[in-house]
Amino acid sequence: MSNSKQIRVCQVLHGIVGGGSEQVVLNYCSRMRDIHFDLLFQYDPNPQILERFNEAGFNCIQIPDKVHHPFKHLWTMFKMFRKGHYDVVHSHLDWYMNCYVCFLAMLAGIKKRIAHHHQAYSKWGLLCALFRIPCKLFATHWLACGEAAAINGWGKNALKKGKVTILPNAIDPERFKFSEKSRQEIRAKYGIKEDDFVIGHVGRFFPEKNHKFIVRLFERVLRQRSNCWLLLVGNGPLQQEIQEMVKKLGFENRVIFAGLQKDIVPYYGAMDVLLLPSTREAFPMTLVEAQYNGLPCVVSDAVPKETAITENVYPLLIDDIMPWCEKLGLMELVVNREQPQIKSGRFDIRTCYKMLESLYQIP
Repeated sequence: MSNSKQIRVCQVLHGIVGGGSEQVVLNYCSRMRDIHFDLLFQYDPNPQILERFNEAGFNCIQIPDKVHHPFKHLWTMFKMFRKGHYDVVHSHLDWYMNCYVCFLAMLAGIKKRIAHHHQAYSKWGLLCALFRIPCKLFATHWLACGEAAAINGWGKNALKKGKVTILPNAIDPERFKFSEKSRQEIRAKYGIKEDDFVIGHVGRFFPEKNHKFIVRLFERVLRQRSNCWLLLVGNGPLQQEIQEMVKKLGFENRVIFAGLQKDIVPYYGAMDVLLLPSTREAFPMTLVEAQYNGLPCVVSDAVPKETAITENVYPLLIDDIMPWCEKLGLMELVVNREQPQIKSGRFDIRTCYKMLESLYQIP
């Protein structure tokens, strides 16, 4: 490939709604100024998230969704691949749907087809094994966000033989630094006092994020610590159900539904502990971001151990709520969060992005 020719890459996502895979694309590709990026997505976007991609120079193109218009979806995607003259198609779809994207890209004559696995499914082992076959056939490069996702998406042997590239969900540490000023601003916005204890969660309202567990846990902790608040950042299909649950339990005046935020960093700063009781996680970017903000994190044992880059991550089983209550009941306000003791820089986007940039450039 001639160096004078600008590389053209097509990223394929389900939507632009604030999910983790979207943030990975944005974090990595916004640093590659010499590459042209188109982004295909299906579902109506969140305007705030779409704005981020536009600001980063992406050409965002919405195509018919596969649920309501399956044939139109496939035909439009194929035409876009043919018309776009792409050097690379990079697919980020869940549950092995990368295979049909890579198949269409192959039919369109695109030489480099990357299938990126972002999830780790604990069930459906046989189905997972079967769906790996077409993915491996049609994709030229196999990626995963971590070891759990690599094994789930490509199998243990593929990982062991070095056929899978682990591309971590890296972030810019400078962006997530703690700010006392931002902390005070957010807490003042919601009427939170200086000595109040804020339990936080950042994530979409989906079953695997386990919001019901968070609410039940908060109900118990509130009995021990009357100065507690619950700060929930994000949106999603289960939000109304969780809001009704909180109202029924009678402590809605202590729970903040902050919605989806364009800048999440001040909200990390306003928290005193991050909860992540997920039933399934391949690689939670939220956890890495929170640690760079100096925030203690209490997480489920479903969260990969590789994402713990400080000594302030406390894994617990989610089949027993009592250890969670005890842990939160004993936690104190962290005084110094400006300089978190990071054990590893393997999730630093300032160096990690070069790995993907090189992959795009290799003939």
